[in-house]
Amino acid sequence: MLFTRQRGLAVTLASVGVLAWWLYRGEETSGPEQDSRERRPDYMVNDFSATTMDEFGTPNRHLTAGELRHYPDDSSKELENPILTLYVKTGPPWLVRSEAAWVSGDDNLIWMQGEVYIDREAGETTRPVHLRTRELFLKRDDENYAQTDQPVRITSDVDWTTAENGARVWLGKDLRVTLLGRVRSEMLISRTD
Repeated sequence: MLFTRQRGLAVTLASVGVLAWWLYRGEETSGPEQDSRERRPDYMVNDFSATTMDEFGTPNRHLTAGELRHYPDDSSKELENPILTLYVKTGPPWLVRSEAAWVSGDDNLIWMQGEVYIDREAGETTRPVHLRTRELFLKRDDENYAQTDQPVRITSDVDWTTAENGARVWLGKDLRVTLLGRVRSEMLISRTD
């Protein structure tokens, strides 16, 4: 009698174990499909272009992308081949471009992904600046603050600087850069006698 109860208990526990495994396996296979259904964009725009103005009605930022996808769950956006133009009061604008980007729902944070380039042409009182890195976070504020923890290379004419652990960059009226980690640099110093 005891042996029959033990066998019945073992069969019941094994059945519960198999059922739990089957249910867990079912969740595991249906999970990503559910997530992909939830992350479907509610609209897409090809050849996207938008300009924001400052309080005086002059262009402040201009964003273009080959494609924009908007997600309704958090109002975030994904961009393909974005180019962000940041206008400054004096001097040439900054061009920030990457392979892809994610924009937060409140449009305050942009995560530039893949190869990222920040360029400014020479102006009357400024030198050209070209920065190259991977994965850059850009915060939308008055100083156009950007940061990365990936290696950075900055060039200006024949001068160059690299930083192994990234940089913090302020792309406002005056360029400010904090280089992180080991830094290497080569600058041409000309003498005027």
